[in-house]
Amino acid sequence: MASNYWSRMRARRVSRRTMLKASGAAGVGVAGIALVGCGGDDDDDDAAPAPAPAAAAAEEQAEEQAEQVMDDAEDQAEEQAMDDEPAEEETMSGAPMGGTLRRGNTSTPNFVRLGLNNAGNNTGYNQDGSIYERIARVGASGLTRQDEVGPNFHRATEFDYAIQPVLATGWETPDDVTWVINSRTDPVWHTGRSFDAEDITWVLNEIQDENAGGGGSPMHLMAQNIDSVETVDAASVRMALTKPTGYIETLLEQTNIVDRETYDQRIDEAVVVGTGPYQFTNYDPNRGWDQIPHPDFASENPHSVYSGGQPLLDKIEHILFADVNAMGLALEAGEIDTHRGVPIGVPEIGERLLADEDFFKVSGYGLGGRVLRFRADSEPFRNKLARQAVLMLADGPRIQRDFFGPFDVAGRMPWQPGSPAFVADLDPHPIAVDPEATRAEAGRLFEAAGFSGGEVLKMDILPERLDAPATAQLLQQEVAAFGIETEITPREYTEMITLQTTGTFDHMIIGFGNWVRPGSPAVTVLFADAYDGRMNAPVDENVPLLERPGIADEPEWTSMVQAAIDGTWDDWQAWNEKYLDVAWSNCLVRQYALLSENSARAGLTHPDDAYGWAYAPGYHIVS
Repeated sequence: MASNYWSRMRARRVSRRTMLKASGAAGVGVAGIALVGCGGDDDDDDAAPAPAPAAAAAEEQAEEQAEQVMDDAEDQAEEQAMDDEPAEEETMSGAPMGGTLRRGNTSTPNFVRLGLNNAGNNTGYNQDGSIYERIARVGASGLTRQDEVGPNFHRATEFDYAIQPVLATGWETPDDVTWVINSRTDPVWHTGRSFDAEDITWVLNEIQDENAGGGGSPMHLMAQNIDSVETVDAASVRMALTKPTGYIETLLEQTNIVDRETYDQRIDEAVVVGTGPYQFTNYDPNRGWDQIPHPDFASENPHSVYSGGQPLLDKIEHILFADVNAMGLALEAGEIDTHRGVPIGVPEIGERLLADEDFFKVSGYGLGGRVLRFRADSEPFRNKLARQAVLMLADGPRIQRDFFGPFDVAGRMPWQPGSPAFVADLDPHPIAVDPEATRAEAGRLFEAAGFSGGEVLKMDILPERLDAPATAQLLQQEVAAFGIETEITPREYTEMITLQTTGTFDHMIIGFGNWVRPGSPAVTVLFADAYDGRMNAPVDENVPLLERPGIADEPEWTSMVQAAIDGTWDDWQAWNEKYLDVAWSNCLVRQYALLSENSARAGLTHPDDAYGWAYAPGYHIVS
């Protein structure tokens, strides 16, 4: 087996002492290992330093005390569990009801963004429908067991991205710029107020404000083509667009419907109100928060995933941890049941969970991907034949094998497999399919571009992502065979961000990702700056995008990009061929989440949706 970040780790179960040492090093409490994180959106977690040798005696004493505390806590918890154990009831599906689902998180809610901005750290409860419901939702996905990857490991398959009504009963589109949304009137807000169409109108108008959800909301970007929204009557809303728009379905299934009467209270008073099956309560920034059943939850909903009757759980307890390492150790030790919504990005823990039959694991929901980017205007690589040659020589499968999980997928296309725009026969990296033929074709392209040796390929890289220098070194070796020299420049993160957003990197930028999302091609292209050229040449507010050097070379491509966003493009074979031809960017690896749950404590009575979100009523306690 080739040595890589995953295969170098031995699968082993974590012991109580290991967990205590890790939690002590991270500075978190033993009872639940729960301390609040700093909040915010930084996804980089630094490992905690090891204790100094002089502190060994103190550490040993602390461990002994910690073990005693944990023993006492476990005894008390067992006694409490026996007292609190609910009488077993059966739902219509036969799933046991009741109990508490313990869910890990690594930061307090970002109340500024909560509700109308799904960017950031709120995904664990912002998108699963437990608090907020939406106008519509995507359908279900299937699961395929793959024990060759790991015991009790499942990959999501058969994605259904067709939207289905949730807070709506349906919709009509009398023309390509008009949506008439038929609203339900039976839901009840957590405050007891009845729901009606005006609640939908208020939210769709609110997201047109650039400051909605604290600013920078994806919902606001998707609302740019809304001309007007008005309530027709208590059960219908009319939305008019300024032009045909391909991502409106995504807007409907991604936008939380929040309570207009209490929305402003979320920041200062931690008031979070929706129509979902569970209410937000008991917020404590040092411990976490709870969700308890909504007594007036309206369950008559035909949606394939989100129907399911009344909430099955007595409580969802959100427990805060200092970092993902502590959260992962707590999951292994049985202190929490699930980490849905917060990926555990620690390869060692991920490897152990993947190998442990006591955990239910599922992967297959695309989150994004590592994308290589080329300047469109920088000589001598302004010639797209030379760009094509370099990108052909990027061996995605090799990078995926050595630096990503066994559930991630290498490929060149800017889509996840399953997207309607995905074209399978264009996706494989040529060098992985036939290295010699690929190198011969690259040589032909370099020659056609006028390269004769002595040219320099300059690469700006982000070293903190280990795949970035590895990719640069791989390309360095490949292009050297054609007499091309290389300059590799490590950059700090903030410096790299500036180079990217201003389009001022040298030739290539390596280390950043981009949207490589499932579902709507329109919303993928809307958010993916790597594809349309907006950051592939120096940004000058005085020069329109289509007139920038290099970008102006490809007017047909930029028109195809806009047509994809408008939803008027359907020839994805031609679109993808042009994407590879322009060679401003190239996907290297599509990244997928690995979600793990304690098989002895929690399960699902309903499938996840096509984006990987399990609706909260579907959780049930099986022990």
